Amino acid sequence: MISIMKRTSFILFLLLFTIIVLSSLHSCYYDREDYLYSSSTTCSDTVYSYTGRIKAIVDQNCAVSGCHVGANPEGGIGLENYADVKNNVETGEFLCTITWSSGCSQMPKNSSKLDNCTITAVEQWKAKGYPEN
Repeated sequence: MISIMKRTSFILFLLLFTIIVLSSLHSCYYDREDYLYSSSTTCSDTVYSYTGRIKAIVDQNCAVSGCHVGANPEGGIGLENYADVKNNVETGEFLCTITWSSGCSQMPKNSSKLDNCTITAVEQWKAKGYPEN
């Protein structure tokens, strides 16, 4: 009788252990950030010039409520024109803040992080040498 109980307990233990192991292996696949948060759309932008794409990004996200424009822009960082934006991208500050990298302020302030396509547009603008038009 004790032998049957031990065997039954052992079998139940193995069954429970197997279920736990298999369920934990299965869940790891779905715990990838790119799988969980990727958008179903792809970036269709092919225009990476200041006037063609970047100015609109800055106007919509950085100049909102006058944050980075005017005589006293927030943080002393003006983003009113091509030269201002190019300078801040060149120094790395702009990309650091919009990618929410460690050690940088998260911008846009009091908003969600910019989508990957928008960040890619700024990175491509930089990679292509900052075309203005």
